Amino acid sequence: MAIKLIALDLDGTLLTSDKKITTRTKDIIARAMARGVTVTIATGRMLRSALHFARLLASDAPVICCNGGYVGKEEGAPVFAKYFDPALVREFLTFAYERNWYVNWYSGIEIYAPEFREELFAAYRTTAHFMVNEVGDDYLRYTENVPQFVLRNVDEGINVYVGAVREHFGDRLVPQQNTGTSVDINPPGVNKAVGVQALADAMGLSLDEVMVAGDADNDYEMLEMGAFSVVPENGTPEAKERARYVTASNDANGIALAIEKFVL
Repeated sequence: MAIKLIALDLDGTLLTSDKKITTRTKDIIARAMARGVTVTIATGRMLRSALHFARLLASDAPVICCNGGYVGKEEGAPVFAKYFDPALVREFLTFAYERNWYVNWYSGIEIYAPEFREELFAAYRTTAHFMVNEVGDDYLRYTENVPQFVLRNVDEGINVYVGAVREHFGDRLVPQQNTGTSVDINPPGVNKAVGVQALADAMGLSLDEVMVAGDADNDYEMLEMGAFSVVPENGTPEAKERARYVTASNDANGIALAIEKFVL
């Protein structure tokens, strides 16, 4: 069947190393959309950033963000959302604060953290209107509709944090997308495949009408869910093993080449 939905990871996939979308990639995606193909974002990033890059593509489709924890737009009811119980949000934030860990968390298009540290958010430098709500120690006011936490440590790494989280919380939450200096924390059962499936179902599409693309560990479930899966050359070996097609790197218009080959 023809591809009718394309869901694209951002970092390492759609975005170049300098966190931009090339002109060629925009042009190819515009051609696909002109043929009626829906193109959206499937990212571990927050809603505001996912929407920013969707708008750069002139796409008004619901975005898949927070590793599949939220599928929707800025306004209106989401297609899908999985939030932590507010009691667990309070417990987790207190756990992080007591250890002086840097934690940020999301609700809607907002991001919350004890304070803003520019060096921790280098990946967001190309997201327009990005700002962190600095809540200091007043964090217990912001515990509703939270789909994701992120722990960050650029100096000592994040692995000690991950071990402590697993030991204390067990299967009540899931660490994923461990970059070495940051790790996403999501509710159990949440991943990008869940988000893509929710959007495909809402559109009335089967998975053989869906193309997905990603490069890293938080893409694995999406890559093996049964859609046509694409991984750029810079992707992890494990991601490539799950790919139906390995394209050129994110810095060499890999996504544009794959869409041109398989969609156009």
